[in-house]
Amino acid sequence: MGAPYVSIKRLADNSLSAMLSAVEVYNKPQMTYRDEVTVMLVVNAWELALKATLRQKNRSIFYPKQRGERYRSIGIDDALGRVSANGLWPADIDGPAATANIKALTEYRDRAIHLYNAQGLGAVIYPFLQQNVLNYRDFMLARFKKDLADSMTWQLLPLGATAPADAVQFMKVDRNATMVAEVEEFINELRQLMDVAQDSGGDMARVATMYDINMQSVKKMSSADLVVAVSPTADGQVAVRKTDPNQTHPYSATELLQKVNVKRKGRKLTSYDVQAICWKESLRDNAKYAWKHSNGASHVWSGDALSYLASLSDERYDTLRSEYGAHRRTMGNK
Repeated sequence: MGAPYVSIKRLADNSLSAMLSAVEVYNKPQMTYRDEVTVMLVVNAWELALKATLRQKNRSIFYPKQRGERYRSIGIDDALGRVSANGLWPADIDGPAATANIKALTEYRDRAIHLYNAQGLGAVIYPFLQQNVLNYRDFMLARFKKDLADSMTWQLLPLGATAPADAVQFMKVDRNATMVAEVEEFINELRQLMDVAQDSGGDMARVATMYDINMQSVKKMSSADLVVAVSPTADGQVAVRKTDPNQTHPYSATELLQKVNVKRKGRKLTSYDVQAICWKESLRDNAKYAWKHSNGASHVWSGDALSYLASLSDERYDTLRSEYGAHRRTMGNK
């Protein structure tokens, strides 16, 4: 007997329901065990979404059947591995970075299921959780044409009586401080996940992001602050992130080219290839990919630029080189 039939639609629909339930739970301020339940639902949402993706591409989601036992479906770690091994991450989502984000939440979930988490870990996991929802929305749109925003309002604001911890400061090693062993161990796990993603040239903005929530008129905001906009009918309520180009666009042109060549499967690119696509698609004018200080001499590049350049085929670059060369010859004859 073959593996049991699995409905791709039901997997995708149940995944979306799990993520919506996670957001609803998190926005219940008086609910105890809130962080733990939210993360469990988020990890479940991803496991179902990844399995639906594998089935969509006719890949197995079961372990080899053992005699006398039923088929067992794969867990979240194996689902992540199979999606990555089969190249099924959408082009606009950096696989290693998204994987690091999900594994950070999985580590938190496992600790909660098998024992419990130390107080304070909720503040550490929060920026990973925030970014996870955005990664999930992009993933479901790309793979199943399902938009999380169609089923929820982006005006949900997780307000609290105390300010959230500064995740960057919290994750620094302070040898003079007394830290609960479990907290230190968990933070070390997060560091290792982030190091793996960064070493592979991952888009670190896909791993964890901290947002500032502002209740003010849009007219009072500078355009540079507006990164995540709510509906135009949001009555002035917006979620914004104050961006630091050193974090969102960390790569020089040389570093970008090096990391792209590590990441892509085709031939090694040259600076001429990068010049050609920048000319053709005006990448330097797209804030998603490039940024330059008004007094700066050159552009710096984002993880999105890295992922995009790495995703293009050799044939695409060959075409761009040809067109760019013809353009330069034309300009030289004028």
